[in-house]
Amino acid sequence: MSEIHTMQRAVLFGVFLLIAGVLNNANAENSTFSHFRFGSDVSIDVPRNWYFLDKNIRQHLNTYSESVVRLAGISVAQGNNQILIAANAYTTSKKPSATMRLSARKGEFISQSEVRGADSKGLEMMAKIQIDKLRNSLPDNVKSMSLIGVRIEKLGNYYSIVTEKLVEYKSGVAVDRLDVIYFRNVVYKLNTSYRKSEAWMFEPILKILRESLSIPAT
Repeated sequence: MSEIHTMQRAVLFGVFLLIAGVLNNANAENSTFSHFRFGSDVSIDVPRNWYFLDKNIRQHLNTYSESVVRLAGISVAQGNNQILIAANAYTTSKKPSATMRLSARKGEFISQSEVRGADSKGLEMMAKIQIDKLRNSLPDNVKSMSLIGVRIEKLGNYYSIVTEKLVEYKSGVAVDRLDVIYFRNVVYKLNTSYRKSEAWMFEPILKILRESLSIPAT
């Protein structure tokens, strides 16, 4: 606990210096975030010091996601889902303190106007049903999972279906957020999570990361 408090004091001192103008060069080259663009489509900013997962691991994540939901009795196929980028942050533990994953899937989907007018209560009810099913196939390192809520939120220029849940691992509790941005021919999914005990550090970082997501008009 004292190690975390020491880290908090050091970070707050760094923020004070930044505000005071000691570190006043704010151009992109000196940012602690790197900008990633995928073709002429989506782009996002991710902290430079995060550990980026290679293509092989990203494919394993795809297969793992499909396996877990299929074992829960939910029909899904991940073959056309492409994880564009995935990264983990580490602090004092070998377990990730925060994670991010951005994926894209082509197909026929609902429009932005339909997302804007969606019934949040109905979406939340569907999410609860899915989480109840997933509880039967949770991995050994997960003790429980509970829904915080589902809502429609503007993310940049687009409406996102936001699902938040608490996941209690054996190593501690994490807050998980999934942003789903639908268009008629593609859906983007941005998943972010952080250890609840380190919210003071990762909530603002992940807020910047999410707000940096840029998607061209389709």
